[in-house]
Amino acid sequence: MNNEIISENFVRQNNTRILSAFKIQPRYRREFEQQEKKEKLTADERRLLMAISIYQYRLTLTQITGVAGFSACKSDRIFKTLEKSEMIKIVSIVKGKGISKYPVMLPEAYKLLNLEEKKFYGKGAGYEHLVWQFLVAEHFKEQKAEIELNKFGKFIDVAVEHENMLIAIEVAMTSVHERENIEKDIGIAKAGNVIVACKDKKVKDEVMQFVKEMPEEMRIKTTVCLLSEILKRNLPELINHNKNTEV
Repeated sequence: MNNEIISENFVRQNNTRILSAFKIQPRYRREFEQQEKKEKLTADERRLLMAISIYQYRLTLTQITGVAGFSACKSDRIFKTLEKSEMIKIVSIVKGKGISKYPVMLPEAYKLLNLEEKKFYGKGAGYEHLVWQFLVAEHFKEQKAEIELNKFGKFIDVAVEHENMLIAIEVAMTSVHERENIEKDIGIAKAGNVIVACKDKKVKDEVMQFVKEMPEEMRIKTTVCLLSEILKRNLPELINHNKNTEV
């Protein structure tokens, strides 16, 4: 049996050597950093968040920057800080060849501003879906567009009135529920026309495929288009008087 006395210094050095072999994985470091929450806001952050709370879903980052009275460089820095600290989410929307970015307030921001969180119907479908609902509703504001109209138990993404007829506009991020939406909009909500506005060509092609297989009385009441195109057209063009199913 070895009775040699081990010095405290040796133990300390040996422990250091062993622990140095273990490295903190980057993933855990990121998770730790993401858990850090802001406990207070600067005056500029508060000012920008207040502007976002009023104009979210309707104005882009650039437009809100103008409303708040900040320079592009300064606001960009603040937006990044707010996004990193989970105060806001920035949603990118493809409009034709361009991309527009919209800020959305998250619960932590409402808490720090001491504001009641705004609840929006349809939020379960995602922030991108909700932003598009607001953009489409704004485009058809003269027709008194209404988001998430409940018609006989069927909720419609955006509903408008045209020539005493209900027009149902469904914002399609995927094609998964669109057959059901069309059938219920026409069969339950009694919509005269249904416009399915699709996120991209893939979704549009999938919707077009099952629309072609639907009964004629439903097919002739249905228009399928891209979301990037819907903001360029008026209702008479979209509701498709010629009974084509594609725009």
